[in-house]
Amino acid sequence: MNILHLGWGFKPWRGGGLIEYAEDLMNIQAEKGWSVSYFFSGRYYPYASTTLKKWRNGEINMFEIINSPIFHAGDLGTLYPKLDLKEEIIENYFRDVLTQTKPNIIHIQELAGMPSSLIEIAKDEYKIPLVMTLHDYFLLCPTLKLFKSNNQICIGHDIKEKCSICCRNAPKDGKFLIITTLLYYLKKIHLFTLVLKIKNCLSKFSKNSQFKTKKFMDWEQFRSENEVLKIDYQRRRDTNIVRLKKIDLLISVSHRMEEIYRSYGINNLITLHSTVKHLELIKPKIIDINRLIKFAALSSCGIISKGSQVLLEAIEILNLKGYSKQFELHLWGGLENGVKRILNYEFVYYYGPYDVRDLDKILDRVDVGIMPSIWEEAYGFTGIEFLAKGIPVIGNKKGGIVDYVVDGSTGWVNKTATAEELASKMEYIIRNPGEIRDLNRKIIKDNKGLIKSMDTHFNEIKDIYLNLVN
Repeated sequence: MNILHLGWGFKPWRGGGLIEYAEDLMNIQAEKGWSVSYFFSGRYYPYASTTLKKWRNGEINMFEIINSPIFHAGDLGTLYPKLDLKEEIIENYFRDVLTQTKPNIIHIQELAGMPSSLIEIAKDEYKIPLVMTLHDYFLLCPTLKLFKSNNQICIGHDIKEKCSICCRNAPKDGKFLIITTLLYYLKKIHLFTLVLKIKNCLSKFSKNSQFKTKKFMDWEQFRSENEVLKIDYQRRRDTNIVRLKKIDLLISVSHRMEEIYRSYGINNLITLHSTVKHLELIKPKIIDINRLIKFAALSSCGIISKGSQVLLEAIEILNLKGYSKQFELHLWGGLENGVKRILNYEFVYYYGPYDVRDLDKILDRVDVGIMPSIWEEAYGFTGIEFLAKGIPVIGNKKGGIVDYVVDGSTGWVNKTATAEELASKMEYIIRNPGEIRDLNRKIIKDNKGLIKSMDTHFNEIKDIYLNLVN
């Protein structure tokens, strides 16, 4: 087959589970002899115009938009919601790529840095079958997560001023993406020390410079300045809902995500759990507890939506209850300022960023995993990584986490997603360590059912493509 994927960036210019999944899928498709192309928004350079760069990444034909006029800033959102709907330069480049590649099918991974009008071009102008994997809520929510700035879930049809509040600190230009590109090249030539120094300098410099968008301290001024933006954000969502309905098939990565999209009247959906190649590097282990119980969290302390505050408060509760000598907490990933005091506890060990290729070794020291997310997590590969090692998981009842964290089978569900219940679950486990052993054996026994191989997923996607093409 001849496939064209749409997305944002490439490894290692960007990281995370989404791009890892997209590249793993493209690579296995190419290995199977398919013709695979990738049209995406990518790097930024100073004083350069928007251009299309064609290059090869292994067997993948790369069509990279350089200096996209649409600045994708992840959780920070956008100050230009109109551009998310229509941008003529990118639209014309997309038409050129469609003419060159002549794909049998288009698979959208994400439309960050590109307008959603590409959906209509593919369907209405070129009549090409179109499938999209939903990795987050970006077309509904400019900050990806349907998670408000006051740390509450944000689900509903009327946006009012909510998006303009959440996006008020979005960047006004692409300077931050130029920095990202600069750091990418420095890493590429192994100037790690210099990279770290530049990062620290830029971090300090950005606090009082044009690299950081001003915060609107006066609410009334902010309200008057953003009256028009409120309309634009509402139009962004309404238009994107119409466009999502035009796609032949939307693949949700969890049942809860499917439920949320259906609440907006979008019904061209199925749920299909995704996977990533590095899970195959993680080998199950037998757990026998005859020492302190070692809890762990991966990438949960870098951002509030991932549960950093929930984890901190649970640890404080356990400490006050006198459990400080009966367990350890091991943390990998980022650490946001609001939870840095967690490092004051002697039973907390922090290791910083990690490479997923090292997970098999990292998880050797872990007995119980924790997934404390408070947003409607799309799926959450970190939970699957624990299970791949045979480690039971305490998971919040949020998003896709409960697709694989099941009471009495793979772990313990924190039904309220609160710090109090998390602390209660941890206390119960400390008092009943035999449950870890029992769940570990169950997880190992059902390992093949829990951990999907990339080859299996390739066949699932192939069947979807063939059905749509036929």
